[in-house]
Amino acid sequence: MTVPKSLFAQALCNCEFVQLNHPAYSLDLAPSNYFLITNLKYHLRGMWFIDDESLKITVKAWSESQKRKLYFQSINS
Repeated sequence: MTVPKSLFAQALCNCEFVQLNHPAYSLDLAPSNYFLITNLKYHLRGMWFIDDESLKITVKAWSESQKRKLYFQSINS
């Protein structure tokens, strides 16, 4: 059974939920960023960081270790 949108919206209001309007994806990320972020995500999988600075150092080291070809692949994809 499909619930009409207006009924669903009313139910949200009755429960005092706040609807957050946002785009389906981040507009400030170019398509090439998605490619790079995916590779970085695989690299960081399973790692834990004690603070933001150690994360920044790890990301910077990963970025500097990547070959230029990786960046051009993302632009052309």
